[in-house]
Amino acid sequence: MKRVVKLGLVLAVGIGIGAWGLPVLEAQTAAHPAYIVAEVHVSDPAGFSEYLKRLPATLAPYHAKTLARGLPDVREGTPPDGSVVILAFDSLKAANDWYMSPAYQAIIPLRQKSATTRVYILDGLAAP
Repeated sequence: MKRVVKLGLVLAVGIGIGAWGLPVLEAQTAAHPAYIVAEVHVSDPAGFSEYLKRLPATLAPYHAKTLARGLPDVREGTPPDGSVVILAFDSLKAANDWYMSPAYQAIIPLRQKSATTRVYILDGLAAP
């Protein structure tokens, strides 16, 4: 009888540990945000205006949000030659998929002809 009680207790503890550990594992594998940061110096406002007109349609399928746009208030180092834009995506995959999408690839030449840019993707941190 003692053996059955011990086995039941071990089983209950194992289930409890599994139930506690599952949310931890899900949090580790859950997607976390990613950000595209662009430094933009516009040299042809009319050409860049066309790029800006077409940009939102490329972002919509990826649920991207514009978090910031404007001239940075630089505290240290050399400021960018123009404004900075930060776009938020639900995941690193979504950010990469947007950048490589045919819709966005089609308008990149508009941006490149009308502005000097530096664009990079940052992998965000998972929420605590």
